[in-house]
This record gives sequence, structure tokens and C-alpha cells, in this order.
Amino acid sequence: MAFQMAFNKEELSGAPPVPAGWYTLQFKQFKPKKAANGESVSLNAELSIISPAEYENRRIFVGMNTKMAFMWQDFVHAMGLQMEEVQNENAGTDKADYTLPGVFEGADDPNADPTTWKYLGPMANKTMEVELAEIPASVGADGKSYRAKNEVRQFKCAVAGCTEKHSTNLIKKS
Repeated sequence: MAFQMAFNKEELSGAPPVPAGWYTLQFKQFKPKKAANGESVSLNAELSIISPAEYENRRIFVGMNTKMAFMWQDFVHAMGLQMEEVQNENAGTDKADYTLPGVFEGADDPNADPTTWKYLGPMANKTMEVELAEIPASVGADGKSYRAKNEVRQFKCAVAGCTEKHSTNLIKKS
């Protein structure tokens, strides 16, 4: 006997955004892919709401493009971790380079497809406090319709004694 699955319109369009506010989220994984223009990589951090319980397991994605590294420190500090200093000729100087803690398995090959990279490091399963904004449905300049969604407005720093300036509004201006 043939089996047919049926879904209502709400199930097909996904859950509506959660209300704007502060949430406790858990970092699950990165889902990296090349940006559409091929000039950068979007790490696509996948987070899961763990509190409040009524929204538990709802997924939130943060693009984290390599051209937007200014927000990476906010992301890392929200987990109570520090950025890692890159060990190169600038290490230990005021020109030092920094990166996310941990490594991406497979990223050492410059020709590797970023979708095959696997993150290994201390951020796995860490929790953070995040302020989410509710972005209404809209029609973009490109004429495409965009459904309502959540975006991270800011990450709450969890590094004791931190004196870094953190962003308080990461929402892109339209």
C-alpha cells in the first residue's frame, strides 16, 4: 500500500519567529559554505534555544561571514572563551592575528569545499546569552519576498573582567 505524507501550510513554512528578547542558546555546530560571490566563507553557526523552555530546541542561525570578523569576538566571548592568537610572524606583537578557538578539520586544503569542514574545539555545546530581534516579513530590493525571522542583535559577554567593546546592534540596516 502506498504511503503519502501530508503537511499543513504552517508546517511547510516553518515556525514563526520567537518574540524579541534575551535567550539562552547552545552552540551546536558550524555549517560553512562559500558566499555567493565566492570571495568569502559564511560559517553559519547553528544555535539552539535552551531557555525559556517554551522555545526549547528552536534553531537560530548566525552567518559569521569571514568578511565580518568584527563580530567573531562577541560570539566567542559570549561563551566565556577568548579568541586564539595565530602563531605567525605577528604573534606576541600589537599586530597579532586572532582566530576562533579550535580548528576546522579539512580547512587546511585551500581547494576544499567548506561544506565538508568539521569544527573541532572548545565552543562545541557551550551556552551563551543572546538578545534576539524579530525581523518582520519583507520584500527586498531584489523583489524577493522574505519571511519573518529572528536575528541576533547582540551577544552578552561572559568573559570575567573583559574590557573589550562589544557590538550592541548587529542587525543589518536595510
